[in-house]
Amino acid sequence: MGVCRNGLGLLVVAGNAFPFAALSSDEVIEVYPTRPITLVVGFPPGGGVDAVARQMATHLTQELGQSVIVTYRPGAAGNIGAAAVARAAPDGYTVYMAVRPVALHKTLFKGVDYDFATDLVPVGMVVGVPYVLAMGKHVAAASLQAGFVLARSHPHVFTCASPGMGSTNHLLCEDLKEKASVPWVHVPYKGEASMLVDLIAGRADFAVVSVPAALPYIASDSIRPMAVFANARVSAIPSVPRVEEHGYGSVQAQGWCALMAPAGTPAHVITRLNRSINAALSNVEVRRKLVRLGYVMPEGGNAPEALEKFLAEDTERWTRMLEQRQITGLQ
Repeated sequence: MGVCRNGLGLLVVAGNAFPFAALSSDEVIEVYPTRPITLVVGFPPGGGVDAVARQMATHLTQELGQSVIVTYRPGAAGNIGAAAVARAAPDGYTVYMAVRPVALHKTLFKGVDYDFATDLVPVGMVVGVPYVLAMGKHVAAASLQAGFVLARSHPHVFTCASPGMGSTNHLLCEDLKEKASVPWVHVPYKGEASMLVDLIAGRADFAVVSVPAALPYIASDSIRPMAVFANARVSAIPSVPRVEEHGYGSVQAQGWCALMAPAGTPAHVITRLNRSINAALSNVEVRRKLVRLGYVMPEGGNAPEALEKFLAEDTERWTRMLEQRQITGLQ
């Protein structure tokens, strides 16, 4: 995916006062980083992506010896921010916290002027993101089954909210709608924060929310967590059953957050950033905090090549699902 690979040995020192490090008598390589790094998030503040970006920015700042500053470019389910990073200088000082919808933009967002598969290169997986189906407290039902019965008795009246068309949340709304035969209407928002405001206020009936974004509202008893979309119960909310436990078949789709850089970013910069991600994720306190916030730690090797393979397979799977449900061309 455009990552330069060569056989040169690397000497990369974060925070070094000198801009270059010698490799041999006639070879030098620029030390990275020597100035602050911008981490772009494609959603408004307050959602699950924002939470993990802020956590990682704190620990990457410590690991890299330079400030990592989170900035926001919301819109088109993260694709506005992705396109901006794709056009940025490929020097490692502008990177992007990617989520699934940006990998699906060829199907969903035809007006976005970039190509995720070629204009961005993988750095490393950051976290997996489980989802929970939440029901508004205004819905006159004591269980998920009762809520679905109520929705079925009022076709196209009840709503299922997501933080945007083409988001994993949206796809799960559609998948569960089909498997549970619930005739709800999907309502897209600009982010999870505004979606949760309407769920609490009674303007949305159901919502698929990332567990990290939902946890504060679950803790305050503002929303009702009904089912998680996961292979196993989520440790942050262990009492909430899986969708499969409700008898609606296998409706699973863990989301993800992965760090990406503009195509053409030097190999030594990708290596340095990847090493910093893995160093942060190997810290016991960091892992404990992220799990407590509702995230799932990456499994196996976390090299850029492994992420590249995962992205290709994940994109193929979800593109096929979009085609089956005829969800295309959102803008």
